[in-house]
Amino acid sequence: MSQITLTLPDGNQRHYDAGITAGEVATDLATSLGKKAISATVNDAHWDLQWPITCDSSIAINTMKDSAPALELVRHDLAHIMARAVQEIWTDVKVTIGPVIKDGWYYDFDRAEPFTPEDLGVIEKKMKEIINLRDPIRTEIWSRSAATQHYQETNEPYKVELIEAIPEGEDIGIYRQGDWFDVCRGPHMPSTGKIGKAFKLMKLAGAYWRGDSNNAMLQRIYGTAWATEKQLKQHLHMLEEAEKRDHRRLGREMSLFHIQEVATGSIFWHPKGWTLYQVLQNYMRGRLEAENYVEVNTPQLVDRVLWEDSGHWEKFREHMFTAESEDRILALKPM
Repeated sequence: MSQITLTLPDGNQRHYDAGITAGEVATDLATSLGKKAISATVNDAHWDLQWPITCDSSIAINTMKDSAPALELVRHDLAHIMARAVQEIWTDVKVTIGPVIKDGWYYDFDRAEPFTPEDLGVIEKKMKEIINLRDPIRTEIWSRSAATQHYQETNEPYKVELIEAIPEGEDIGIYRQGDWFDVCRGPHMPSTGKIGKAFKLMKLAGAYWRGDSNNAMLQRIYGTAWATEKQLKQHLHMLEEAEKRDHRRLGREMSLFHIQEVATGSIFWHPKGWTLYQVLQNYMRGRLEAENYVEVNTPQLVDRVLWEDSGHWEKFREHMFTAESEDRILALKPM
């Protein structure tokens, strides 16, 4: 068997048989490190402990003290655990995708009945039960045909569509925890027990499958997660303080403006609010003119193609206000 050379963060090198996993490297470096390891960084890529290393590489072993990799894994794993919890509670729910986002994650579900705010507490409780099971999280590689057949037989059409979108020749990664598993590229924690309980489910929202209004409307559950319960409490406190300063609430309470469904995403200015708006506008116009800037004015409602090119559609689609015209989707300027 061929040998590979792995370079550690301090510059020292170790020689191993090609195909050694990052987890085996961690244990070889120190038994205690093997127990604390949650993932690795191999050639600057985030690496699952179960993945083999087949060529000369740089490697660093990550533990819960490595905040960026740890938080990514915690949030990614919690997305899977939430999906598992939902399907254990409501067995007819179909699952789609659950990416990591800023401060947490979300997962989209197809369920006939709408989730309620009270359901979030039920799901949280089930998630903590799953974490307490300390199930090992195992990565498996399936053939495209086996993965497609399984999800067709279990009536999971969104997973079938996702598998079909994976380019030919790429592995179909499956992550298993207990009897539940999901299609995923990884990486993930070694077990559910390493995730901790510094998380909270935050809110519900609607979302079209793949952001297309021609597709099914799904139910999205958002969560936030942190490395420690102290960090979670700090984050929730920050959100509470921000809520006190929410412009929508202040606009209503101070009679500056209001929003109506008849003009979703637009403002009805009240006299005091419009006066403030004009004062600020005139101030900014004076500053710009003094610096020899010139003004332009662009449309407020634009074809989604522009927002796809700008990146707004991918990042802010759920917060953008859209309208359909014949075979086109238009969206208000997202600012």
